[in-house]
Amino acid sequence: MFNEILDLTLLLGAIAALVSAMIQGYSGFGGGLVIVPILAVLFSPLEAVAIAAIGAVAGNIMLMPGAARAANWREAAPVSIALAVAIPLALNFLISADPVLIRRGMGVFILAAAAVLMTGWMFRGRRSVFTSLAAGALTGGITGGFGIPGGPFMIVYYLSAPAPPPVQRANIIVTSTIGMSFLIIGLIAEGVYDQPNLIRGAIIAPLFLAGIWIGRRIFQMAPAAWFKKVTYAILIATGIMALSI
Repeated sequence: MFNEILDLTLLLGAIAALVSAMIQGYSGFGGGLVIVPILAVLFSPLEAVAIAAIGAVAGNIMLMPGAARAANWREAAPVSIALAVAIPLALNFLISADPVLIRRGMGVFILAAAAVLMTGWMFRGRRSVFTSLAAGALTGGITGGFGIPGGPFMIVYYLSAPAPPPVQRANIIVTSTIGMSFLIIGLIAEGVYDQPNLIRGAIIAPLFLAGIWIGRRIFQMAPAAWFKKVTYAILIATGIMALSI
């Protein structure tokens, strides 16, 4: 069993997990957009989502205590509720659809997310519980249906709010962690977590923790401008890879 699991494929996945977790630790998002398509090429899309979800939640555990205290729950709570409903519903499509279609969908949404982030577009409409629910539903539909975080669309919504950056970052961390937790629950209910996937997730999870710690250190020391450019370049590269392989 272990000889079949501990191979070059898992090593490449572990390296990708470390890099993606550094992005996650720095910005509070983006890690899943990088790791899931890479794992989907190395394994199947469904296995990739199962493995990455364990690592993502494990990594965000380090960020959750502070984020939960700093978050604006008047906005974060409706988004989280919509995620909790939309992700399990959309998960049926991820499980039943053709893997090639899922990989292509991953590529399309990643490139769309990169374009939204790079253009700096912001939501200028009136903010309400309804708009928060809509942002969560869109994010949850993408996350559950294609296995990649629809976070950039939720992030644009949060960053458009007249709130300090620490509060915006906390909102992102809290809701993304809640969303990924419900994704794991849905995958467990569907029987996706067999022994090999659990072992792969357990091996990759500590690398997420290490990458999150490194990313947090970079957040404290490094200017944001150059890191954002690197993040966008990685997103574009992974989106193209998901479309072409």
